[in-house]
Amino acid sequence: MQVSRTLDYAVRSLTFMGRRPVDMLNMKEISDSQHIPLNYLAKIMRRLVERGILKSMVGPQGGYVLRRQPSEITLKEVYEAIEGEFRIIDCMDKNKICIFHDQCPQLPVWDKIKVAMLHILESTSIYDMIKNTEQ
Repeated sequence: MQVSRTLDYAVRSLTFMGRRPVDMLNMKEISDSQHIPLNYLAKIMRRLVERGILKSMVGPQGGYVLRRQPSEITLKEVYEAIEGEFRIIDCMDKNKICIFHDQCPQLPVWDKIKVAMLHILESTSIYDMIKNTEQ
């Protein structure tokens, strides 16, 4: 299992922004400091604004700012903003039922992994990520 580059960039950007949660930061500053291509970052920021994690302002003094405190933004929220609904394997998609669903020996294991990962994502905030790097 691997974290996508897009999710990595989103978390990296939010962690950077979380160190200055009330400052309006422009995309170039975020891009330069986090070594994220500007065009790629623009798409990420758009998703985070659409999901209500960030607020954007246009104009010379514009930029992006967190809508809430870093301690109130969970990794689960960020994951879902970037990747969509959390699932380990396609057959766990609510809209798809695998023909082996009722007798699948893998399903209980994937389900345990999903529950454990969701717990970690739900209980870890952007503030926790910042705190981990300040030690």
